[in-house]
Amino acid sequence: MKHPYPKPLQPGTRPSIPGMPNPTCPILLEAKQLLEKAQDLQRAIRSLRRSTQRCPTCPNNLECPTMRYFAQAVDTAIREVRREWGLDRE
Repeated sequence: MKHPYPKPLQPGTRPSIPGMPNPTCPILLEAKQLLEKAQDLQRAIRSLRRSTQRCPTCPNNLECPTMRYFAQAVDTAIREVRREWGLDRE
């Protein structure tokens, strides 16, 4: 039985991506995986956004702890990524 996950890279090896020449960059595979996950995240955020369109009819809309918590968590995550990548200096 084949496993759905690729074997981990051994030290000193380089990843190869189907349809691309053998890369010389050791982070290429991780970058590709990140972009795939980012697409999944984008779809999930769009789905959540559609769900929040029902919020104006909710009696707790103005004081919603869930939306307040979520907005704060997203804001914190974005600030941390910007700081880690040095994007706050721009």
